[in-house]
Amino acid sequence: MTSDGVPAIDPRAPGIRVTLPEAPADVGPCLRQAFPEIPDRALTRADIVRIIGAAKVLDRAKTACGARAVAWIDAVRRDLAR
Repeated sequence: MTSDGVPAIDPRAPGIRVTLPEAPADVGPCLRQAFPEIPDRALTRADIVRIIGAAKVLDRAKTACGARAVAWIDAVRRDLAR
């Protein structure tokens, strides 16, 4: 029993299967995006502006992906906690 009186389910018990909904398809690929390539040479001002600009765009995209992932996790917890 859990503290709120709900019987605890042993995940090792035979015959019990939980099927989770699919995670948002775009989250994995979005979060796997690599930081902008930095050339192995002296950088020009244009290089620096390009790298910083790309890094900012990537950071905003990954923040949005992370927020979608957290929303999915929250929804799964809410829906399966009945």
